[in-house]
Amino acid sequence: MDIMRLVDNERERLLEETQTEPAKLVTIAYYRKAVEVFDKCAVRESRWKESLSVKIDRVVLNRFLGPLVLAGVLYLLYYLSIGKGYQLTNYTWPLLATFRNFVAQLLPGEGILFDPTLRTIILSVLDGLLAVINYVPIFAMLFSIVAILEDIGYVPRMAFIMDRVLRQFGLHGQSVFPMVLGGVVVGGCAVPGIMATRGIKDQRARHATILIIPLLNCLAKTPLHILLIEVFYSAHKRFAITFISTISLVIALTVSKVLSLTVLKTKEVAPFVMEMPPYRIPTVSGVVQRCWERLWLFFRKIVSVVLLVMIIVFALTNLPGLNAAKRDAYSRESAQMVENLLASVGEDSPYAHILAGEGLVELINFSNKFDSAKKAARSEAGLERVHRNFEAKNSEFYKLVNRGRFKSKGAMEIDKEAARVSKAYRSFERERKILRSQLRDDVIVHSALGMVGKVVEPVTKYAGFDWRVNIALISSFAAKESSVATLGGIFGLGTGDRLEESVGKGALGWTDLHALALMVFMVVFPPCIPTLLAVKMETGSTLWMLVSALYPVLLGLLLATTIFTGGNALGLTGVQAMGGFYAIFVILMFVLAMIRGPGSYLDD
Repeated sequence: MDIMRLVDNERERLLEETQTEPAKLVTIAYYRKAVEVFDKCAVRESRWKESLSVKIDRVVLNRFLGPLVLAGVLYLLYYLSIGKGYQLTNYTWPLLATFRNFVAQLLPGEGILFDPTLRTIILSVLDGLLAVINYVPIFAMLFSIVAILEDIGYVPRMAFIMDRVLRQFGLHGQSVFPMVLGGVVVGGCAVPGIMATRGIKDQRARHATILIIPLLNCLAKTPLHILLIEVFYSAHKRFAITFISTISLVIALTVSKVLSLTVLKTKEVAPFVMEMPPYRIPTVSGVVQRCWERLWLFFRKIVSVVLLVMIIVFALTNLPGLNAAKRDAYSRESAQMVENLLASVGEDSPYAHILAGEGLVELINFSNKFDSAKKAARSEAGLERVHRNFEAKNSEFYKLVNRGRFKSKGAMEIDKEAARVSKAYRSFERERKILRSQLRDDVIVHSALGMVGKVVEPVTKYAGFDWRVNIALISSFAAKESSVATLGGIFGLGTGDRLEESVGKGALGWTDLHALALMVFMVVFPPCIPTLLAVKMETGSTLWMLVSALYPVLLGLLLATTIFTGGNALGLTGVQAMGGFYAIFVILMFVLAMIRGPGSYLDD
């Protein structure tokens, strides 16, 4: 017992004098002695030449050039994947819209105001899924570039470069790979990132890594970030992408330092050792295989988790539904709109019989299919073919939806009466869509999830979040992809509009400050359910799972409120607030980095 007490006393003395764990001192002394023995005993041949990997590492791993190379790699990666990769969606979205329209044609037709239940359910869930699937080209580009970096051998060198930075925040080089998997370099997933912390012997760094990985740019957050950047920051896309790609790391490092100085300060620490592999040329087959494997995992998650979430969200946003009095009020308003249309057309019009009874519903569905087909046409020849096909289906309907224009013997003519009726119908259609939008909002507001979103709105309004955003965020607890999917379902994708267009039309009154606050909140948003289960499994503690779920909510609301309320008070634009917020957090991060905690690494 006396010997153990003596050992403990000496350990405490060393900790107090060196601020470093004795195990680290022993390891460092061991490797220093090994280098000393090697220098005295080993003799290199005069013809010995440095390998290409060693020559490259003189630049890549240089104390000053290494971080610059790393920053360039990260910027190029995000620019190519998100910036250029997004352009690929211009080609994939028409295909998805065509598929959506094909499914819609198989379902019961749209009503004047109320749609058949089967149509509503299937299209709502499908809109949510397509909103997420539309980003697959971006993910394919991301996965391919990451696979290339892995094959080249740059990922371990990232760990070496970042170790000099991470150790100032209670982490070390072994934290890099889990963070890469979690999304420090590219959209990743927190679950495998947390699982990868098993190899970290330093318990303080391991727990800190587990708690900050959900703050990184996981794959599921990427669609919402891209959506908001495209809608509100298209003129400053590169700056916005760089901001959202790096602010997550800045916030994560700051949080890690705070955790290391407080709740994790008593955890055991250990040194970092890593061997550098030689550089290799990546193979096409290897890159394609890894890209496909990750895309397949993403598809499986969409089919399972997101599909289930969208069904649940649909139920929660439509039940219990409107009461009989409200439905009757909407029905009366709809009937009045139909009467006004028929009155403006007149009984003597040759087109009056078309609008009577079910004819109006058939015209509405004919018009929707015509508009969808025109949007899907990719050339002038294709558009001309659409006009011929729909004129052949129903020439009278065609004249009304084409503003009275039709072809006769190869020449374009105008039916003046059809043009007059078409103008009245277009006015009716605008009023009908407004009423349907009001009905959709009313149903959601009085739904179970809508009531929850309304209840928390008095708090979240200072962060710029209305009840719609609250619903999307609540659904994200199951999976982050659901945020975009839920917005797709709530705002409605229409019959071919991209989600960016739908949000831009539906989120009236939104500014770039709203978008910035939402993006930053999503950066620190609580982990999804699978991630929480991974935290519990790796830490073996329900308490740490609860901590990882609760602290991001408070931190996210604080940051989003500061951005939105503070930005409005100072009269800042979104770009100005973005730059100011970034500068403040970077300064805070560096200030915390200068504080040495117990058991810090030696500067060696």
